Amino acid sequence: MKKALYAILALVLCISVVFAGCANNPDDDVKGGVSENADTEEEAAVVLSDNKIEEGEETSQADLGTEVELFIGGTYYLEGTIYSSGQALPAKLATDGKNVQCTTEVYGIRIGFLLLDDNTFITLPSENVYTELSQTLVSAIGIDDFDVSELQGLKPGEETEQATIKQFAVTINGDAGLCTEYSYKDSTIKLYSIGDKLVQVDNYDTTGKITMQMVISSIAKDIPSDQLTLKGLSDSSVTSFISSFMKLATNAVA
Repeated sequence: MKKALYAILALVLCISVVFAGCANNPDDDVKGGVSENADTEEEAAVVLSDNKIEEGEETSQADLGTEVELFIGGTYYLEGTIYSSGQALPAKLATDGKNVQCTTEVYGIRIGFLLLDDNTFITLPSENVYTELSQTLVSAIGIDDFDVSELQGLKPGEETEQATIKQFAVTINGDAGLCTEYSYKDSTIKLYSIGDKLVQVDNYDTTGKITMQMVISSIAKDIPSDQLTLKGLSDSSVTSFISSFMKLATNAVA
């Protein structure tokens, strides 16, 4: 599930950079909206959560807390904020251990990504439409450096990579908490919690650089009926979907 989850989130963040570039260059159309200057600004920008976290000594606790166990278990619905690429984005995330859905809002536009039964879809909830994700589609909306094949063929339930686990005593905004760290071959994930509450999830690359944070507002085991489904949405052709996307994007940054 880790690979599928973070591939979906990476795509969400790519979309946010496209919109940020359009906002910085309102005279450009969406496809060419991210200039070299905008790229430089985005790379230089650092937007992190307001949580003040200090790590202490290594420790060992068998009881990770209810919400941490829920997150690790891979079946949950959460709401929170994603911080990365100079952006802070509201996010709703649902996963049942096999399928993943993430919906965010960028410049007032809700957009979602759904990995469902080994197929990947992009949705525009305000327009009640979806289409299957393809390299042609992401390139058309200005995301040239995302490889759709990273998502295609992912089988979350079959991921077997084992993590090295460590724990550290921490203070979070002055309160005693726990950091449970999962180190994989290509990334490290830190789960920060206070008692039963999962407060924040940090993701690091192999160099130790933080690539993304998620601050958790709520997480629950029950997944709403409008999640992990295409019910209520109409299948749109790629051309029609791109047209709707461009219209929304143009209006959003006008």
